[in-house]
Amino acid sequence: MAEPTTIHVVVAFTKTDDEIAAEPPQQMPTAGQATQRAKILATKHAGAIAWSRTLDPDTGDYSDPEVLVRVGMIPDWFDETGDAGG
Repeated sequence: MAEPTTIHVVVAFTKTDDEIAAEPPQQMPTAGQATQRAKILATKHAGAIAWSRTLDPDTGDYSDPEVLVRVGMIPDWFDETGDAGG
């Protein structure tokens, strides 16, 4: 039986003329680093979000995402379809 693995992900959002676009996700080693990275990215972007989720390697299932921090503008479509949907 393999041990569960937790991943920590950060996504920044950039505002264009007519929409808010997601930057490529970044995986971070710890929840603290993901939180800090999102806060830093939000100072240079429209917004950023960091979340964690745990993978059960035996089943391949992920837990529901746990949002670590949301800063600035997070588009509605991300909450509806993104990996860290609200």
